[in-house]
Amino acid sequence: MMRVARLEADGAASKIAAFGLATASLAINLAATRGPPSCFGDSAWYYHLALVGSFLSGVAQVAAAVWVADDPRGRHAIGKKIVYASIAPLAIAVSLTGAALLW
Repeated sequence: MMRVARLEADGAASKIAAFGLATASLAINLAATRGPPSCFGDSAWYYHLALVGSFLSGVAQVAAAVWVADDPRGRHAIGKKIVYASIAPLAIAVSLTGAALLW
């Protein structure tokens, strides 16, 4: 039974790390290779603010994955909540990538 709980918690930690790495790498890629799309107009600071927020949330997700992996049985429930919360920053980074590619 303990082995199953550890495997489930390790799965949550690896999902958190994967979402975090994807979010941070998308934000870095956009910041390094693309300027703000024309759809943002003169207020490109929204774009940069979203990039910074996505990058920082990705880094925080990787740190949370390390934290969850440190005590997998005790932090399994929190790890699942972090996985669900990490979908929003990833969706923001993906939508910014789509906007940058289309405009």
